Amino acid sequence: MIDFAALALGPGIATFARPISVRPVRSQPGKPAYLARGVWNSRNLEVTTEDNRLLNSRTLSLGIRLSEFTVPPKTRDLIDVPAYRSLPAENTLWIDDVDLDGQGGATLFLKRGVPPKNEATAP
Repeated sequence: MIDFAALALGPGIATFARPISVRPVRSQPGKPAYLARGVWNSRNLEVTTEDNRLLNSRTLSLGIRLSEFTVPPKTRDLIDVPAYRSLPAENTLWIDDVDLDGQGGATLFLKRGVPPKNEATAP
């Protein structure tokens, strides 16, 4: 069996990852923030509305190597981002979704601001 995480993911993270701070409000309630790293991706999306107008949006995601986390981040954990390219320094993002890749990595899909407080709508 090929260890994809060691052969490809590890060197990719080592080369392209940027620093972040994780506030584990859901994955480890009551624990302090900790430093981590991940590979950023920003993608522009065009969505056609019912009346054929185009709506432009941008998605932010962060690729991580799961073995670098004692407890993997969960939805609604907060990510603090230092200034980097198109990301302003005051960025606080929250994890909206976690997509495991089955190869030792995960993609965290992020939103700006703070997560909704309503527990009924939280994943």
